[in-house]
Amino acid sequence: MFGRSRSGRERPSQPVPVRGSAAGRHRHGRRPIRSSLTGPSLPDPDARVVRFEIDARAALEVLQAAFPEELRGVRFAYATAPSGQGESEHPQFYAIDRRARSIVLFRMPIQRARGLHIEDEEHRALFVGRCVYLAVCEYLGQDPWDLLPGRFDHF
Repeated sequence: MFGRSRSGRERPSQPVPVRGSAAGRHRHGRRPIRSSLTGPSLPDPDARVVRFEIDARAALEVLQAAFPEELRGVRFAYATAPSGQGESEHPQFYAIDRRARSIVLFRMPIQRARGLHIEDEEHRALFVGRCVYLAVCEYLGQDPWDLLPGRFDHF
């Protein structure tokens, strides 16, 4: 109960740690660290998998808006690593299957690719978009330069 002192027979079984000792050191010398405000059940928005899916979906939405008829019914999937199935020019980044009408993007090889001139989140997102664009170009059987002519002329 609050404000009452313990009687002799209700002593704790373990000794109370001395302030400043390693055993009793908590955050700011108080009670144990509490969980974050969001809690442990919410995913980290900057996690690799989540970041990859966001970047890939953004690129896919642009292409689906530009080619709604050609990409209608095409399944887009994400896999961690290449499986060796399907056909593509860049089998380490994606696999296309025209009979099954599907494109599978491989997250780990895309995220671990080397050779970006600047290693930051923006260039990683652009590289994910480039891989999505190349996969769709190959699926549609068009040259990447001819797929969206004039789209970037204003830059």
